[in-house]
Amino acid sequence: MFSFPIRPMLLDTAKEPFDSAEHIFEWKVDGIRCIMFYQRGQVRLQSRNGRDCSYAFPELLTPSTMAKEAIFDGEITVLSGGKPNFEGVMARYIAGAKKAISMAVKNPAYYIAWDIIWHDGKSTAEMPLIERKAILSDTLKDSDTISKIDWVDTDGLTLWQAIIDHQLEGMVAKKKDSKYEFKRSHSWIKIKNYHEVVVNVLGYKQNDGYLLVGTDNHIQGHALGMSKNEKAVLWEIISRYGNIKDNTVWLPAGIRGRVRFTTWTPKGNMRDCHWVRFEV
Repeated sequence: MFSFPIRPMLLDTAKEPFDSAEHIFEWKVDGIRCIMFYQRGQVRLQSRNGRDCSYAFPELLTPSTMAKEAIFDGEITVLSGGKPNFEGVMARYIAGAKKAISMAVKNPAYYIAWDIIWHDGKSTAEMPLIERKAILSDTLKDSDTISKIDWVDTDGLTLWQAIIDHQLEGMVAKKKDSKYEFKRSHSWIKIKNYHEVVVNVLGYKQNDGYLLVGTDNHIQGHALGMSKNEKAVLWEIISRYGNIKDNTVWLPAGIRGRVRFTTWTPKGNMRDCHWVRFEV
């Protein structure tokens, strides 16, 4: 079996959803990327950066599988109101081993598997994705905390509309004949479901370049991604109106801008916040 840890296959990005007879489409799970190593009843969970996070998710250590050995790829998430809660799963991820046991009861995690790259003594990584999906379906049984991801064939735009309707993070397109590559690959593409909103520009973090924004006078997002021209406008605003305190430049009321983001967190903050432009 592949040695722990491995490098997971990473996704490229596209701006727009699409239909394609060469692709299957999955909803994008907002959580922690996780490789699950299963060997004769023993489980190890690996995060994207190679960390062993098995102790943080004790409820995921007993998958119902027909294999003696398997390596699955997927995502760990925590649900809030039926939707993935990134803050919730991160709280589980950073908790200590003792606290994780109680949190597993109060705030259970779920593992959603979308691929299998090892099966009973053999690598499946060189197989086409559609063949790996069939092996995954035969190997892993759905349970209360572990399940296989739903996917659609060809009709990406239909799935995209469902993602918009349910306000999910986005969609993933995967080539049906794609091999599992242990690197970033254009064979798998993510399309994020961004929302745009007009915000108040409250301040600027000098040490990391974040713009502090919110729909009222509370910080709800840390926006990145200003163009050269937008930065020139920001420097002019700061030179005229900025009030520097520690590493933050605070700005007066009335400065407006537009940002895009993926989802609102349960605490009312904007996830994956990017700057669009100033509003005059």
